[in-house]
Amino acid sequence: MTTTAAPPNPSQQRAYGNWRRGVSAGLFGLGTIGTLIMFGLALLTVLMLAVSLVAALLTALCGAAVLVPLAIRVNGRSGLQVMAARFAWWRGRSRRQHLYLSGVASKVTQTHQLPGILARSQIYEVETGRSGRIGVVVIPQSRHYTVTLRCYPEGMDLVDQSAIDARVAHLAAWLSNLSREPGLVQAAVTVESTPDPGTRLATEVNDTMSPQAPELARQVLHEVVRSYPAGSATVETRVSLTYTLPPNRRQLSHEDMCREVAARLPNLHSGLSAAGGGGVRPMMPRSLVRAVRAAYDPGTSIELSRTPDLDLTWENAGPVSARESWDYYRHDSGVSRTWGMVEAPRGVTFANTFARLTDPDPQLLRKRVSLIYRPYSPAESAKLVEADKRDARFNATKKSQATARDLADLSAAEQAAQEEASGAGVVRFTVLVTATVSSVEQLDEATRIIDSRAAEARLMLRPMYGAQAATFAATLPTGVVLPVHATVPF
Repeated sequence: MTTTAAPPNPSQQRAYGNWRRGVSAGLFGLGTIGTLIMFGLALLTVLMLAVSLVAALLTALCGAAVLVPLAIRVNGRSGLQVMAARFAWWRGRSRRQHLYLSGVASKVTQTHQLPGILARSQIYEVETGRSGRIGVVVIPQSRHYTVTLRCYPEGMDLVDQSAIDARVAHLAAWLSNLSREPGLVQAAVTVESTPDPGTRLATEVNDTMSPQAPELARQVLHEVVRSYPAGSATVETRVSLTYTLPPNRRQLSHEDMCREVAARLPNLHSGLSAAGGGGVRPMMPRSLVRAVRAAYDPGTSIELSRTPDLDLTWENAGPVSARESWDYYRHDSGVSRTWGMVEAPRGVTFANTFARLTDPDPQLLRKRVSLIYRPYSPAESAKLVEADKRDARFNATKKSQATARDLADLSAAEQAAQEEASGAGVVRFTVLVTATVSSVEQLDEATRIIDSRAAEARLMLRPMYGAQAATFAATLPTGVVLPVHATVPF
């Protein structure tokens, strides 16, 4: 899914949209490559007629067996992709790759290292003059380096519409500038909400209450500590920026690349602050370890909040055991299901359209909503929008009477090309939503909650079947770029 990051015009009511999925030109929904294969098979069938009718029929049947799965679309994926995903899941399960056990009972590792894609990941601590010490997560197999910024958004309550519009404009400009950031491959904005146990408030009150305080004041404070946690939640917003090693600098060590990534943060700080990010601070290694550990073992979140000085390492941030099923992921004290975006909202949306999707839900142990952006470079953007416009025009004119959806797609492609020509950036994006509960029986309730929130946000979501462990990791501040690790193209 792509969108143009053009700042809105301040002279009119703000509405946002023009999200579109690129569709290549072709016949019968086959796309360009599928159409070429179809013509090639048709030509081969004609040539086989010179040999025998039986050979021609067999060629035609084999061609149909190849083309029909390509033409069938299931939630935006071809039938061939669905079958390949099923086969990959069956093969991995037969090899028991869906099971993970760490610690003293494991034959592989005596520590509780992270599973799956993150098994070889490392964390480096880098000293910067302005931001202090920050943590950089390194995934060696993909040569990706991720730094995470913790934001404190100001929200939209009691904020003038003009201020909200200005924030959106700054965010659009920030996304557009990502395409000019050297080596940046992905930016992920994650909003994570958890029920607040109230331990932090109780600790703060007990530590600061004066022994000489009046009895009435002490009773009021104790009542606040007792009643405040009911229905409240802790919300954390993170922005993870993932860089890759430039092709001409393969000789750089991990430490040198981490320092180079840290040196690029000041400019990104100011852009996020202007977009309503509030006080933006890079996360230290200890904070990153705690965030990952609490995601894999949500039962320890209260313990971690009560013991801020607890020393944790990256080698012990993973779960003791984990089991991936087709439609959910069981890890230590939690069971999670992750959904991915199938289709963005049609038509226009407004600044608060996604608000209910990110709002806390007290029925869930944890909820993470990640908006993942992968920017195109300026040169790639120009080629992409022109190709999309050409393909959309072909799809609208190949029929004697174009459908309304074809015409709307053509209009969106032309608008995207005009905005890109005027300086807007083009960004691929998707949405991942992870809900964590304490047992498998509660997954049905979690599904109803997420479906309801997605409907309010006008998003179409689907469970990430056969990829629950990988998509779960992609919503963490670890910089997992899913297309790099995928064996089945999406």
